[in-house]
Amino acid sequence: MEIAISTASITITETQMAFPEATPSFSAFLPGLPTPPPFTDSSTPKSERIVYYYFVTAVENPIPKGSMAVISYILAPTPSDMTYSPDTTANLKAALEFVLNDSRNGWISSNLIISNVTFSNGNADVVLKGEYYGVGDVALVAASMQILMTVFADASVQTASVTLNGDTIGNMGVSNSIYAKPANYVFARGEIETFMNEHAYVLP
Repeated sequence: MEIAISTASITITETQMAFPEATPSFSAFLPGLPTPPPFTDSSTPKSERIVYYYFVTAVENPIPKGSMAVISYILAPTPSDMTYSPDTTANLKAALEFVLNDSRNGWISSNLIISNVTFSNGNADVVLKGEYYGVGDVALVAASMQILMTVFADASVQTASVTLNGDTIGNMGVSNSIYAKPANYVFARGEIETFMNEHAYVLP
């Protein structure tokens, strides 16, 4: 049986990034963005570390607390090895770098990059460029939610626009145009929290 591979985008306009890597390379940070200090103290509370979401693997037992059931995938939050800095923009960039370079991702890409990240008055604006692939639309939907939940894992973010090649990632994996969102769609924290409450993983 032939397996359909869905494509999230077409155009590549930035320098390619190697993928996957277990440890993100922060040399790819945008010029001028301060890099958060590395986490070096094992006693630092998890609440002070940058959090991102990852695809739970089949061998993980038990399923981590706070996991989300997104169609046929399970996504879970995990603290990174970096502490939060006073700069929310840098924190968001770091969290997204962890997402893009996580070897457990249920999608693949050799050239998806973070083109720009800005933060002002509670609003995050994330611009991604490149492409990523998944087996079926469900993988693209899960990948989009992985990115969105990572952005809103930062308590400073109240609203966010996240685009891939000029279109909101909320349209990734959407096969029916009646469910499509405007390209510049802005997600609100309440919207994401409602999704998370409705998709919280429940043990079988």
